Amino acid sequence: MKKIKFLSVLVVASSMFLVYSCKKQTKDVDTETQSVVDNAICEQEFMQIQPTTNNLAIKTKGTSAQRLIQDLQLASGGCDSLKYLSGDTTYVSLSNPPTYEFDYGTCPAAIVDGVVRTGKIWIRYLGRPNMIGKKTIIKLMNYKVNGTITYSCDSIVVTTVANSVGTKQWNVQIINGVCTGSGWNIKYSSNKDITLSTNSTLVLNDDVVTVTGSANGTNRDGRDFTVTISGITKPANCKHITAGKVDVTPKDFSTRTVDFGNGNCDDDATFTVNGQTIAFKLK
Repeated sequence: MKKIKFLSVLVVASSMFLVYSCKKQTKDVDTETQSVVDNAICEQEFMQIQPTTNNLAIKTKGTSAQRLIQDLQLASGGCDSLKYLSGDTTYVSLSNPPTYEFDYGTCPAAIVDGVVRTGKIWIRYLGRPNMIGKKTIIKLMNYKVNGTITYSCDSIVVTTVANSVGTKQWNVQIINGVCTGSGWNIKYSSNKDITLSTNSTLVLNDDVVTVTGSANGTNRDGRDFTVTISGITKPANCKHITAGKVDVTPKDFSTRTVDFGNGNCDDDATFTVNGQTIAFKLK
């Protein structure tokens, strides 16, 4: 009887040791990288749509925008394809807001950041977009980047927070966003404050976008993730996020801190998790 009891204790102790060892190994060896990559794919394109729309506003009546028409032509690859659809451009009739459509489809050339975009941006101004507290509703129609990734969403809701010569700021909510590539898709939603620094000049290529806020989504493997964004930046003349940090927490994994670099325009980034730093590309 004593031998049996001793053997039972030994088996239980061994089992507990194996379970503990497996748990410790799972925690220490954290190889989930897809959430970091997929968040970056969605983030770096969605974060520039509102500043682009702001530059399109110079072609609308009654927006009081001060930027030059040449800037829009530079941003769109040199062609003018902003089309008025309907609504009161004087903003007197609040029940009939002005609506526009910008068609990248006629401007396939790469714009100032070196990215080729196709498709359309649908824009509705619920009040003059340069006025504090006014909203803009944006929708994407067959919107593609470099012909490989499609970006869509139910809507992008923009509220103007600040507007001056050197700085413009909006609260931007991405509602049910989806980023789709060949054989995969990423779900993405966010609530962010986006600041556009124009450096008080009338050219686009020295503009810098800075973003803080939060996001959540589901990566291409079906794993949910949450995000806290801390001052990431994207210059207008670079296709990638170049600086700032983001905390990404995939479901059932530890939080990993993504570092986008020190301002250099490249596709290099790192993330750190459980004391390990891993390099990845912003593709």
